[in-house]
Amino acid sequence: MQLQEAILHRITKAENTSGPGTATLIPRATKSPIDDRLQRTVEGVLKIYAKAINGYGTFDSDQAVYRFPVFLGDYVVRGADFIGFSQDTGRLIAAQMSDAFFANGGYVLFLRYTNLGQDWLLVVMLKLKAGTGVDQTTLDLHDTLSFDIDHLHEAARIDLGKWRANTQPYLTFIKRRHGSEDVTRYFRQALGCTEYTDSKHNTDQAMNAVNAFCDARSWTTEEKNDARRRTYEYFETKDRAGEPANLNALSAFIFDQEPAAFADYVRENEYEVGETFRPHRKTFTKFKRIDAKVGNIKVSFDVEDLLQQRVDYDQQSNSLIINNIPPELVEQINRLKPQADDNDTD
Repeated sequence: MQLQEAILHRITKAENTSGPGTATLIPRATKSPIDDRLQRTVEGVLKIYAKAINGYGTFDSDQAVYRFPVFLGDYVVRGADFIGFSQDTGRLIAAQMSDAFFANGGYVLFLRYTNLGQDWLLVVMLKLKAGTGVDQTTLDLHDTLSFDIDHLHEAARIDLGKWRANTQPYLTFIKRRHGSEDVTRYFRQALGCTEYTDSKHNTDQAMNAVNAFCDARSWTTEEKNDARRRTYEYFETKDRAGEPANLNALSAFIFDQEPAAFADYVRENEYEVGETFRPHRKTFTKFKRIDAKVGNIKVSFDVEDLLQQRVDYDQQSNSLIINNIPPELVEQINRLKPQADDNDTD
């Protein structure tokens, strides 16, 4: 990971207040130094962020209302100053925070970095936590404050390459609730984040993750097929009920011995699966049925037929084998199949 630019601003706001002017931006005038302290902090933040992502999205297209995408374009595409960009965005966040009763300020970190050839921008709210330190000379204890990076509630990250190419979704974010209240909505509103709800994409990503998760666990063929069956059954139940799928519920359904294991795997490996999404029937049916076309021949059978060896594949001859064919089908094939005598010539 290569850090390119970073800056930290403060937003002050008293607890349990709301209304115009209750949140104030205290901006930093220079970039934060790229040093070991920042490197350690960023590594910790990104590690927690990867596990906490529960939303994928894009920016709202109404740029008259949502100004962050405009500011981002000025900075990334048109070469505007990073400091000015961050300060303007900080004011957007402070303005939205003013209307959020439960929000109580914090420090907003803007970070531009590259990793594995990809260009990223991270915007994250950080809170302080109290602790105890020691004077290394006198060995006296004293109070300290440090960033509470273990509890990230408001953060968003943009894949700038995907954003410039408009490859969706190019945005990830964290959202948290306080009871029935979405306490982090103000942050997403400030940046103009909208949920990416493409049913096919979410379902396809979830199914890819199931296969990879099974491989990572070195599960047997039987265990893998059981996980695929459970995934299909969960999606089928939700689809019939007209309800959205929930990643955490799916995770527990797939592997009840470790209910959070699959969801953690999805986050840690950055599969683009939203917290909730509508199952895409044509996509998740692939875990139940195999459908293909060979020339004019349409092939369709349940995965269970393969497991019960009613259907098999011979790799040596590259042939599909159907076992235990019923007599009426055999009779029909024999009746229509050219006989050896038909091809004889005098």
